[in-house]
Amino acid sequence: MILIFLLIGMGLPAFAAKPDGLADPQTRPELYRLKNPVARVQELLKAQGRYEGAIDGFMGSDLERAIRLYQKEQGLPQTGKISGELIAHLENVGRIRALITRLEDVRRQRREKARQALLSDPRTRKLLEQKDHKTADPTRDMSHCFAQPTSGCLLKAAVEASKAVYEDDMRDWALGEILAAQVAVGQEEDALKTAARIKDSRLIIAALTNIAKTHAREGKIEEALSSLDLIPVIERRLSVLLEIAKAYRTENRKRDLKRIVENILATAAGLESFEEGLSLQIEAAELLGDVESKRALKLLDAMSERARTKALNGSKVTLMRQAAGAIAKIGYPEWALKVLEKMPDDETRIPVLMAAARAFLKAQRFNAARQTIERISAKRYRSVILADMAGHMWRAGEHQDALNVLEKAFVIAKGVKLPFARNFSLSNIAQTLMKIAENSQDSVHAVRAYAILQDISDDRLKARGLWDLAHATNRNHLSVAGTDLDAVAQMAVGAIKSKFSRVWVLGDLVEYYQTENEPERAKHAFELGLATVEELKNPWARSRALAKFAALAYRFD
Repeated sequence: MILIFLLIGMGLPAFAAKPDGLADPQTRPELYRLKNPVARVQELLKAQGRYEGAIDGFMGSDLERAIRLYQKEQGLPQTGKISGELIAHLENVGRIRALITRLEDVRRQRREKARQALLSDPRTRKLLEQKDHKTADPTRDMSHCFAQPTSGCLLKAAVEASKAVYEDDMRDWALGEILAAQVAVGQEEDALKTAARIKDSRLIIAALTNIAKTHAREGKIEEALSSLDLIPVIERRLSVLLEIAKAYRTENRKRDLKRIVENILATAAGLESFEEGLSLQIEAAELLGDVESKRALKLLDAMSERARTKALNGSKVTLMRQAAGAIAKIGYPEWALKVLEKMPDDETRIPVLMAAARAFLKAQRFNAARQTIERISAKRYRSVILADMAGHMWRAGEHQDALNVLEKAFVIAKGVKLPFARNFSLSNIAQTLMKIAENSQDSVHAVRAYAILQDISDDRLKARGLWDLAHATNRNHLSVAGTDLDAVAQMAVGAIKSKFSRVWVLGDLVEYYQTENEPERAKHAFELGLATVEELKNPWARSRALAKFAALAYRFD
């Protein structure tokens, strides 16, 4: 006991063994030089509501019980004694609790700010005031919607399913997707009713934003512009203007594109948050690259410098990376690499290197692309971009070099440790082989793609790849050793363990085949997907899946 008090008096810990908790005495020495560790533990446990006694620096039975309870809850050895590990753990947990409290305060403030923004306009005030508290009707039979699916009926079924989702966050998530589907099929009034059911005011604003964005993506630009006035948050309005600018780009309306980009650049410059404003400006300048590439380059270069010199440390690299990536995408990869040199030499550089490599590939500058790819340290990314490179080289007529590059990508992919990353890399290689098979009309490459897909352990990626391969071989009259790829692909989809994941994969396939003008294959995937939707019991999953398939059904009409 005398030794303990001598050690404390010298400012050294009586429990000098290195703890294995959250903190390390080498990096947090102040935790281990306390004048009275017992009093500190009493303070920390009292702050958490676990100890109600006096903070007197003496070890008593109440304190020992509180320590044991804490140790049990945190999975620590239940000694009931004070140690360096215990103090470090308590300190760190206290900090985490304080952080969570601050985050909750920020969330409450933002929710209230969003609520006040909605209340300030009579047109949006009713979204808060006319809350309905509908409950699900378990007796309602929606089987007719599956027998004769229409977008309207499926959306009604989705709304009905959402009433049985009782967690606010989950229900709001589902309602947001129902709302987007309602807008896509032209049910704007129903969409506003759906928005009124969303409890979180911020999500109501997000819903209004999604209505306007959906209009823009569907090419309904006038509707999107008229919806802007309902959105009370300027940053959200600017995000809608970006979608409208993308629509103008798709329609090759250069004058309108330039006009709206100028609007975004000027308005974003005046935002309260410099970082958020700069990010929006970078997006706008990238869109300008399609019509005025040199001016866009000048703007983006200046923006990258502003990010470097003015942005907060937490946002500096992110914004520089965004600007450099945009510079590469508008066709100036060398310039993007110059910006890259001003960034830390770590994995934050990878997105810029990928964007620069793709720009070199687009210009068929394969040596420059190869040199850029060699700078990508992570195997999973290097494998993916090498597969892209092989595809570009094949289209350029460099067939043997393309196959050599693809084999290199395969070897690298096999060495990726993370399962999903490895599967994703292999999937990209198989997709490149499918394109080569279609271009060359040679089944050898389809056979190779099939073998690689069989090596993928992720059931969703495997199923999607097999469906794509079946489509490619059927369209080009290729064969894979007499294998019925349609049957294999269908079995792979059925093997997806999660029914909800199965529905989502089939929904994505429907959308793909609709875009590719393959109505029969789209219809087949739709029927399989809808049959699985009917089997879903979880109301959250069911409502989201029904909304997705309602939008897909509308596209068949």
